[in-house]
Amino acid sequence: MTKLIEFSAITEAAERLNGKVIRTATIPAPKLTEKLQRPVFLKLENTQLGGSFKARGVLNKFLSLADDVKDNRFVAVSGGNFGIAIAEAAKIFGADVTIIMPQSAPATAIDRVGELGSSVIVESDVHAAFKRAKALADQGYVVIDDCNDSLIAEGHGTLALEFIADCPELTDVLIAVGGGGMLAGVATALKAIRPEMRIWGVETSGASSMHQALRAGKPVNIEVTSIISTLGVPVIDEMMLAHAQAYIEEVVVVSDKAAVEGMVAFGEDAKLWVELASGTLIPAAMAIAPKLPANAVIGMVVCGGNISHKDMSKWVSYSQTL
Repeated sequence: MTKLIEFSAITEAAERLNGKVIRTATIPAPKLTEKLQRPVFLKLENTQLGGSFKARGVLNKFLSLADDVKDNRFVAVSGGNFGIAIAEAAKIFGADVTIIMPQSAPATAIDRVGELGSSVIVESDVHAAFKRAKALADQGYVVIDDCNDSLIAEGHGTLALEFIADCPELTDVLIAVGGGGMLAGVATALKAIRPEMRIWGVETSGASSMHQALRAGKPVNIEVTSIISTLGVPVIDEMMLAHAQAYIEEVVVVSDKAAVEGMVAFGEDAKLWVELASGTLIPAAMAIAPKLPANAVIGMVVCGGNISHKDMSKWVSYSQTL
């Protein structure tokens, strides 16, 4: 049986990260509250170091590695935010890191990784990226994979400690699912503090590896067709699946078009600049709101804001063809 993360490991991660990450704000969202007919609060991880929640898990990982950092070469696969977080940590710790990214990753993310001093390899798609990472692992590189790393998931879980402290009335929390590390960490923390909390995962139909794994009862290889590179994991890890099975209500699946509309709605209704993964949360919340009790209080983890005006314009134009 797969071992689940301990709540104590998340509180230890919070102590380790104290002063090293931003304690991001939790804010009310009046327009979204009006739209969903339930109070809505947003945890602004788009304002975190590196522009996403990923800094929490990556820094927890590197801080735990301690002296081993400079004795190894590391490789990681990223659709954007994870690569930026690792590149920033590598610069701080003096680590030798190679980041492999699919062509679908935002050009701004690829450029940012290079600017931070890490080596960047761009592959045709996410499958080719993982294949290249395996080849480097065979050469002795240490793989950093947020899809199956408990230290990274525990670091991500620290955002939940802040969220529930700032908004203790939360009853329902929506979390975008890529590799599942944030879902595992956040769900572990929230359920430990308030067992009756309802946790909802969110994916797109073209990157629904967790949804399909839950239906099958085991990890399933999928073809990633979603435009949202940060959610594009071909197969969910057993550890992350076990946390979803233990803690969440369901994974809500939305379309790419709905995610783009949600991204725009964050700008227009919440006055926030967010990326597509965050954009999935609004259509998902609209789908589940009718099922919720009248006294529900909805929380959304705004996971990242690493998107350029060029990227945003491209996705809006593309969505009009869907």
